[in-house]
Amino acid sequence: MGETIIPCYVLTDGTRVLSGNAMQNALKLQEEHETKSGTRLVRYLNPKTLETFIYKDKSLDHYNPIECYKGNQKINGYEATILADICEAYLEARNNINLSTRQKIIADQCEILIRGFARVGIVALIDEATGYQYERERFELQKILTAYVSEEILKWQLTFRDDFYKEIFRLWDLPFIPKYIKNKPSFIGKLTIKYIYDQMPRGVIEKVKENIGKTEMGTGNIDDINL
Repeated sequence: MGETIIPCYVLTDGTRVLSGNAMQNALKLQEEHETKSGTRLVRYLNPKTLETFIYKDKSLDHYNPIECYKGNQKINGYEATILADICEAYLEARNNINLSTRQKIIADQCEILIRGFARVGIVALIDEATGYQYERERFELQKILTAYVSEEILKWQLTFRDDFYKEIFRLWDLPFIPKYIKNKPSFIGKLTIKYIYDQMPRGVIEKVKENIGKTEMGTGNIDDINL
């Protein structure tokens, strides 16, 4: 958002997470020359003067970190919307009490972030309402493929439309999200064979298997046809 870069993660249960350091940097809790410390976020959430605003309608454990891992690297993360909660609290405090010099800097940064959230949020809402969120990754992949693959091959890249997979995901109660769109469960390939290719004239599926051929990673798999 603007010049602010905030690394983020999605846990296996779908929880959106920001690392503690990412939130500290986003909120400008420290000068660039200062040594990073994971305690700064806690410190700026706990001054008595801000308590009324920080914990308004929220429990004391609302801001507790989530312990998660990026590979073997341990990350003290925070549920992503907590950043918006902090921003709203600091902006309300700025409108009602006198802030310290550092708190004013944080509040000004919170205003920048909130404006950024609004811009990103309206785009995300439109993408969700129109279904465009499911197209974005395909367009990004399209850019990569166009750079390396001929137009003659590109026109064959999409065997089935997303509507086909949306219905399968719906029937099996799976969320239609990028994680599963990019790496579809293997049973979807088997369903595609059973209900699509097996209904075609004899020999079609055998020909498809022949054309899958071999890749640098080894022999192609019949499940690849549903990508």
